[in-house]
Amino acid sequence: MLKITNLQCYYGDLQAVRDANMVVKTGEIVALLGANAAGKSTIVKSISGILDRVEGEIFFHDQLLNNISPHQRVEKGIVQVPEGRQLFPFLTVKENLEMGAYTKRARSHLKENIERVFDLFPRLKEREHQLASTMSGGEQQMCAIGRGLMAMPEIIILDEPTLGLAPLLIKKIFEIVEELRNLGITVLIIEQNVRQTLKIADRAYMLSNGRIVAEGRAEELMESETIRESYLGI
Repeated sequence: MLKITNLQCYYGDLQAVRDANMVVKTGEIVALLGANAAGKSTIVKSISGILDRVEGEIFFHDQLLNNISPHQRVEKGIVQVPEGRQLFPFLTVKENLEMGAYTKRARSHLKENIERVFDLFPRLKEREHQLASTMSGGEQQMCAIGRGLMAMPEIIILDEPTLGLAPLLIKKIFEIVEELRNLGITVLIIEQNVRQTLKIADRAYMLSNGRIVAEGRAEELMESETIRESYLGI
C-alpha cells in the first residue's frame, strides 16, 4: 500500500531523516519506534505532505505522491491523527468529528460515518454535545482518532496516540488500534511505548538519529538482544 524509498527530510539546512526505506502492506499494523527526536514524526509529516523539504520517493498504491498536495493525499485515503490530538477545543465532540469529513467522498457519507465512530467509541456518543476542551485526555484521543476515521482512510497514521495518558487508557488505545485493523484499516503507528506496540504490531521499524537501524516482524524484534537492551531495558 505504502512504499518509501531513500527518504531524506530537512528542516532548513538540518537533515532530520537519512536514507529511510519503508513498506506498509494492506491490512497490517506497522510500528515506527524510537526515542524523542529520532525522526519518527518527520517521516509522518513527509507521508502526509506537510513537510517542505523532502527528497526520495513516496508511493501509495504505486502512485508517486511527491507532487501531490496534503488534501489530495487525504482524498486518496491517507489520514494522519497528529501528536497532541489537535482538536478544536471550543467545538463539540460532534462538530470536531464533522470537521474530519472534509473530502467530497467523506461528506457524502457523513451520517453513517458518525454512527460508525459512535459505535466504536460509545463514550463519544455520550459526550457528543460536550466541548472537546472539557474532556479527559483519553476521551480527547478517542475523538482525535474518530475525527481521522471520518475521512474514510485506507491507512490511518497515529502519531504518539498514548502520549501523556494513564496506564489504563494506554491499554484502551492499543485495543482500539487492533480494532481498526479488524475493521480493514491499515495502521502506521508512531510510538515511544516500544514494548506495548510490538505486542500488537505485525512489523516494526526502529529509528535512531534519523536512520532506520532495525526492521522486521514484531516478534523477531522483541527477541532481539540489541532491541531488548536499547529500547526495552531488558
